Amino acid sequence: MSHVHVCLVSDQTIPNILGIHHFKPDTVLFITTKDMEKKKKTQAIIDTLKTLGHCNDQEYQRIEVLEDSILDCHLKIETILQKMNVDELTINLTGGTKIMSIAAYELFKDYGSKMIYIPISKNEFITPFPKKAHTRPETLSLRLSVIQYLTAYGLNTTIKPEKLERYRSEALKRRHLSEWIGMNYERVKSLLVWLGGNLREYRDKTEYTFQGDFKNPAVEEIDLIGQLGLLRSGDGLSKRMTRSEIRYITGGWLEEFCFCKLHRYLGNGIDDIQLGLTLKNTKEGTENEFDVMFTKDNALYLVECKTLDQHNLDYKDVLYKIGALQNDFGLRVKSFWVTTSPHILKHEELKPAVRARAEQFKTTIVPPQDVINFDKIVAKELQI
Repeated sequence: MSHVHVCLVSDQTIPNILGIHHFKPDTVLFITTKDMEKKKKTQAIIDTLKTLGHCNDQEYQRIEVLEDSILDCHLKIETILQKMNVDELTINLTGGTKIMSIAAYELFKDYGSKMIYIPISKNEFITPFPKKAHTRPETLSLRLSVIQYLTAYGLNTTIKPEKLERYRSEALKRRHLSEWIGMNYERVKSLLVWLGGNLREYRDKTEYTFQGDFKNPAVEEIDLIGQLGLLRSGDGLSKRMTRSEIRYITGGWLEEFCFCKLHRYLGNGIDDIQLGLTLKNTKEGTENEFDVMFTKDNALYLVECKTLDQHNLDYKDVLYKIGALQNDFGLRVKSFWVTTSPHILKHEELKPAVRARAEQFKTTIVPPQDVINFDKIVAKELQI
């Protein structure tokens, strides 16, 4: 039997990916438009399906229709169907324009086809036609990884998988140190700010020999000096540092702290998590760096981390960056901004302007006093 699955292409690519993965048809027919082809939305769906192992035994065809013409949709769809050997038809009505959905419904109901619709934010589909079909929603089992989600929106990582694995491995090896810093931050922040100020300009160096004097360290700071492997002679501190160590001391510790806090939920609430992704937006031709990204139930979440020693920190710049990323990724993106900087606070509360801007960009701010409970905040918001 030849099973043909019809998809209406739109900006929201994931419902079509979920439907194709569920039905596993022999042929996928994409009904698309000039605008969607310019945005490469069909290709983004196909590229994501490749990561899921679908392309070896599936055929893909596409027809471009006028998005506001029911007649054009009918003529072009009927023409291609006459050339195809079809034993079974399923149609995903979720995407496309309203006109395209109406046209597809009117045409395919005469074929007795199974039509499905995937509600936004749900991993299930309903079957509005035929009327005798399942009345209860059916579950969609697929859960996309971070890379698959990004691929679905035409975004490609510029970092090789082995480097991402190295970031992950280093973070997990340093998880106890990161946790210790988080627990003792108020007592070691003077040392971290001082180290950050001295090392920040060397973040891109492969190696660097650090030397400097830090006077009157507190007990916890002496402890941290030892844990970081710095040699101490009187007030003098020194060490031959790798790029990884420099980046860790100049803010990377907070990124790894957040990553490790969430990593414990991997497979038990969180589907995938990545650290240190650099992505290329092929549409814009730009690159963006991300601290932590994770997926849960086919939604993407961003975590932006800023430490106290990162100079000229402007909350507007951080939140505008998050907002821009949300526009690139589509509707289902929520963000967390984790910071050890007190400059967003007034009387130990978020400044009203900061709170308002965060709400505008669907961003939860985790202020200094709550950083240690970051994982609990995420778990509560996402009901993990």
